[in-house]
Amino acid sequence: MAKVYARAAGWIFLLIGILGFFITDLLGLIQFDTTHNIVHLVLGVIGIAAGQNANWSRLYAQVFGVIYLLLGVVGFFLADFLGMHLEVTENLVHIILGAWGLYAVLGEKETAGE
Repeated sequence: MAKVYARAAGWIFLLIGILGFFITDLLGLIQFDTTHNIVHLVLGVIGIAAGQNANWSRLYAQVFGVIYLLLGVVGFFLADFLGMHLEVTENLVHIILGAWGLYAVLGEKETAGE
């Protein structure tokens, strides 16, 4: 499950990172800036690479699951965080991806233990 998560999150972030260089506003829901685009590209490449190996994909899901979840929550209180502007839509996406990452790791551990 962690491999699927790492690959899917990687492709999602890679595509969002590329898209952000061509448009600055997505239907009024997400505003793109250069810093955010670069972060998305890097996280996307890391996710796709991690998705090739079970151990790396679990590590990616653990680390970035926590980071995305925390970033989503922090974004509701600090709209401008580390040079990035975080909208409500982004916060929700981060929370969903973070929860999915942690579920992917915890779900694998429970399945492996049975």
